[in-house]
Amino acid sequence: MKKTFARIALTGSLLLASSAPLLAQVAYGLHRPRPGARPVRSAIHSVPEIDATAGLLAIAAVLAIMAFAWERRRRAA
Repeated sequence: MKKTFARIALTGSLLLASSAPLLAQVAYGLHRPRPGARPVRSAIHSVPEIDATAGLLAIAAVLAIMAFAWERRRRAA
């Protein structure tokens, strides 16, 4: 039961960490300067998006490298 709660907590924290780039999106219209005032540069920057297939391919590549390294270590022992 303790292991299950640890997995749920880990999954939740990873989900929250992956949503952080959404907070960095540019929000237009939130900080409108007064008429005649100089525009203020915001510290908010946009981030590139990654689609699901590119993410899955990246995970698959990491898993393949890990499997290859595990197999080499297993054969060397």
